[in-house]
Amino acid sequence: MYYDQKYILYFFSALVAGLLLIISFGFYVEPVTGDLTRVGGWAERDYGWVNILPEIPVDDNVKDVGSADILVLGDSFSWANMWQSVLGRSLSRRVASHNYVQFNCIADWLEMLVRGGHVAGKEVIVESIERLFVSRFSEVEDCRGSRSSEALAVQPFDVSANREVPTYKRTGRTIPTDVVYLLKVAMNSLLLEMGGGRRSISGLAVNAPLASRDLFSNRRSDRILYYYEDDAESTWSDEQIGKAVFSILAIQRRIEAAGGRFLFVLVPNKSSVYARFIVGRPDVERYTPIVRRLRDMGVGAVDVLAPFSEHAEKEADFYLPDDTHVSTKGYRVLGEVIAGEMRKMAAR
Repeated sequence: MYYDQKYILYFFSALVAGLLLIISFGFYVEPVTGDLTRVGGWAERDYGWVNILPEIPVDDNVKDVGSADILVLGDSFSWANMWQSVLGRSLSRRVASHNYVQFNCIADWLEMLVRGGHVAGKEVIVESIERLFVSRFSEVEDCRGSRSSEALAVQPFDVSANREVPTYKRTGRTIPTDVVYLLKVAMNSLLLEMGGGRRSISGLAVNAPLASRDLFSNRRSDRILYYYEDDAESTWSDEQIGKAVFSILAIQRRIEAAGGRFLFVLVPNKSSVYARFIVGRPDVERYTPIVRRLRDMGVGAVDVLAPFSEHAEKEADFYLPDDTHVSTKGYRVLGEVIAGEMRKMAAR
């Protein structure tokens, strides 16, 4: 009996010590808030931003598509309704936005707008992140989903249900206690130091050295996190890019045939914007040739890379250091750039 009690005491002592170690390390790492720190296994303590970011008033997403002046289909860069709010206020227009995940495919969204008679006299914007250009648009018409009336009556998304984009360093969230994540953080930090700070890939994130420490406000501002898929653009074939370009051209023709005007917005990858500062990054620049090719085909396409690169070089945390998305600074510029392009379209 004595030995049983002794072993039980040892067991619970070890258990408590282990839990205290996990919780202590979790406090040190800080709550996980960025998508790149999460999927890559990097410490928020090192990659969470410090500087306060400007606030952007966020308007409600217009629920009645018929009463909106501008119709948007976008991805995660549109969820927060930030650049749309800047755009709407700048042009005094009402904006209704949908997300790709609300539809089985892009063709369903397009069919909903055209069949419902919502396009005539309106601007229609399709927004997409650069790294998904080929996979998202190469097979737009290959839609296997239902075209029922229910599938073609999807309301614009609820802004309040989507994640916020804070303007201060995110604190007060749950301390990470996921042992697998914490082990990845410890291992990644150790390997990074042992490797002399070279480029590292962990999970879905690349951690690469930067030539400047002035681009971000986080503790490890000498490093940049970005999705490893960004570098996969070097494998895109000319045929794949061509199919995506023709798909977007087909969307534009469908919109114009229904009496609307079309604008395609390709949001540059984080690694594209900071490319010239990333030490040892493969020298593959896809963004500018794609936009040029779209324009050569007659597609209304806005160049976002040039203004983003200019602002990112001068303004710290233009993209969030722990995340693949822009900060409020980036959303403001995105809205302003799109508004400027739409003014040019209206003047033609």
